[in-house]
Amino acid sequence: MNTINYVMTSTTDITEKGLTLSTPATQSRRHGKRPQLVDTRGSDKIEIDYFRFFESLYRKEITDWQSARTMRRDPFNPITFFIQQLYKDAMLDNHLQGAIENRILRIVNKEFVIKDAEGNIDKKRSPMIQTRWFRTMVKKAMESKFFGYTLLFANNLNSPNRQILELPRENVIPERGVLVKNAFDPNSDAIHFRDFPNFFLYIELGDNAIGTLERIAPMTIFKRHSWASWDEFEQIFGIPIRIARTAIQSDKHRNELQTWLEFMGTASYGIFDKQVDIEFIENQKNDAFRVFYEKIQAINKEISKGIVGQTMTMDDGSSQSQANVHLSIYNEITAADAQDIQDWVTDDLFPILRYWGFDIPEGFYMSIMDKEVSSPKDKIVIDEILMRNGYNIKTDYIEEFYGTPLDEKEPRTNQQSLGMSDVRHPMSDNTALTDFFG
Repeated sequence: MNTINYVMTSTTDITEKGLTLSTPATQSRRHGKRPQLVDTRGSDKIEIDYFRFFESLYRKEITDWQSARTMRRDPFNPITFFIQQLYKDAMLDNHLQGAIENRILRIVNKEFVIKDAEGNIDKKRSPMIQTRWFRTMVKKAMESKFFGYTLLFANNLNSPNRQILELPRENVIPERGVLVKNAFDPNSDAIHFRDFPNFFLYIELGDNAIGTLERIAPMTIFKRHSWASWDEFEQIFGIPIRIARTAIQSDKHRNELQTWLEFMGTASYGIFDKQVDIEFIENQKNDAFRVFYEKIQAINKEISKGIVGQTMTMDDGSSQSQANVHLSIYNEITAADAQDIQDWVTDDLFPILRYWGFDIPEGFYMSIMDKEVSSPKDKIVIDEILMRNGYNIKTDYIEEFYGTPLDEKEPRTNQQSLGMSDVRHPMSDNTALTDFFG
């Protein structure tokens, strides 16, 4: 059996088909945590081993974007490290972060249910996927659309001690199906994660393994330039220039005058000689800042179009009719995202969950539904119809939904139930609501 090395930072033992993956973690002198290397040749163990390099925090420029794309698209030795580092740097942009988070939340905040082959909701099995760990996996799956892919390590999913670990995208080469030990060397030791499909979940919901951020990242770089230029403009022209004129030529006097100008800040004052004249020159162009402001606004709109397909759900709009059109476009994108998640869960994730002991029969599938939110005003009409047809409503339901505590120890003298036409609105006068739930 061939021994493959792969990197992890926690201690885990898992067994599949007689193979054990072990990850004893120790501290490395460089590059963060590194597992202690153990010779597993001739045994049934495979050691998971990779290097986690320090994050690159220097300012990214267009040249970095171009070189990262070149290395990522190398047909012989593709390197994903640099473009993934560029994506992380781009995600520091608040507008981009908000757009991606909003698109993900439109899926994560929906209701996940399991349906049988006939399309009926299985209320017994649906709670298995209405959990935090499942929503986390859906979130990571959605992130693959923007970053290109996501690789998760899963273990003991049907246990309170389940493990779901997101592996660094910098070490993943999707075209080869490997997780390399050294992210800078695509030919270094690696593990073929597709050989362990029940432990390594590779997710790729986009059109390719490069991701939407490839075309969004340069927008954030241009935007950062505008912010920096605007800040420099503010420093030069935002504060009036102070000019001091003096007839005294001594070095001592000049040094004192320089000190006065240096420390003249908010609520400043100064005591000067009669020969000193200080003048403040203000910038006469009040709208010069719009050069930077308009560029930033234009970039924000481009980012919105690239992520959510329109602008008015995140930026200011001009009319309600246009806002409805933009929202309709956004709903179409959300519907496509929901369909991609449903297909991925049904086709790829459910077989893995069955392996870990989840009772999900063949032919069952996952469906994403909008959460039903009923107002008390609408709900009370439905409850009245049920009562008129002879159904009783439990007091626990009334107290939980309407928030009205009921006193059952002292029954009402008038037990006649009145319809909605006999119930007056509490704001119309001071008359209390009559016996509706009698």
